[in-house]
Amino acid sequence: MSSAVLQFQSLGTLTAAAGKAFVVAPHAGVIKNVVAKVGTAPTGATLIVDINKNGTTIFTTQANRPTVAVSATAAALAGQPDVTTFAAGDLLSIDIDQIGSSVAGANLALALSVDLDEEETTPIAIEPDNRFGQQA
Repeated sequence: MSSAVLQFQSLGTLTAAAGKAFVVAPHAGVIKNVVAKVGTAPTGATLIVDINKNGTTIFTTQANRPTVAVSATAAALAGQPDVTTFAAGDLLSIDIDQIGSSVAGANLALALSVDLDEEETTPIAIEPDNRFGQQA
């Protein structure tokens, strides 16, 4: 196992939507930690982000999702995800579930600290009808 960071960004003023950023896992691995930060703090309500593996949340305990408090720019450390393992070729994506109510947060950066099993790899085919990198 080797340590790595998988990074996601959503630039500009945030909007609540699914699939705002994604990455295809290059190897199988285990999620160790989740950190989020915004350039512009949300006001009026917290900013809440969800992380999905192949379209399904890894935070089945929704209270553990990364959350940036009102007028803050950094999320408190997210609770441990309920789903921590992923396979080579899995699609990891972020949803922005809540953005603030007076002023939306902006310029989101989210990082997953992971341990990768570089021995377990799966070839990924990216073709016009396979744009999300499904396993070949």
